[in-house]
Amino acid sequence: MPFGAEVISKLNHTPDGRNFCFKLFQIPFRTYLGKDRSDKKIMLNRVLNGTLKLRASNIQLDQGKIYLLAAIQIEKEQHHLDTSVIAEASLSIEHPVTVKIGSYEHTIGNKEEFLHRRLAIQAAIYRVKKAVTFNRGGHGRKRKKKSLEDYQHQERKYIDYKLHVYSRMLIDLCVKHEAATLILVNQELKEEIAKEDPFLLQNWSYYSLKEKIAYKADRAGIQLVVE
Repeated sequence: MPFGAEVISKLNHTPDGRNFCFKLFQIPFRTYLGKDRSDKKIMLNRVLNGTLKLRASNIQLDQGKIYLLAAIQIEKEQHHLDTSVIAEASLSIEHPVTVKIGSYEHTIGNKEEFLHRRLAIQAAIYRVKKAVTFNRGGHGRKRKKKSLEDYQHQERKYIDYKLHVYSRMLIDLCVKHEAATLILVNQELKEEIAKEDPFLLQNWSYYSLKEKIAYKADRAGIQLVVE
């Protein structure tokens, strides 16, 4: 159902600071931003402080859930880009981003700083889950459940932060070398392979990283091509 920006009012943070509340047609709503919080939260914060504007948007009903498909006016950055310069980037779990621009090649991030840290947090989550299972009740169980939620939030926050850093570094390199086009090489094939590999599917966030790259590339005026 489409609606104009004028029917949204009283946009603000929820008490925990993790989400937002607002009124749509005078009906109160709150957001659940899901696993990928960083860019959505940044954009909604900018709408809240007036540096970005909401445009005509939609709400969608699906299996009892309401999705806000918000259209936000994004301010484009002004850069001098050369249409003859093309950057090629490869995403992988071994090296989160490898970028090649002409004869220049650079690796962004590494397996140790991304995967090993994430696996350490997952190991802590597993230990707490086992402790909760064998704890029948009382304050000890509540305390362990709270600890479990904290670890899960810590994992999401760490992933969001690292993917934000990787995508920002990639776009900054494209701008530095004046690349007007960025190609994600063999990306569709890699995502299909990841669907068949439980370890990759659980631990490597292809879609989230690609989404962040797409958002930042669009803001920088860089054309993104996904092969």
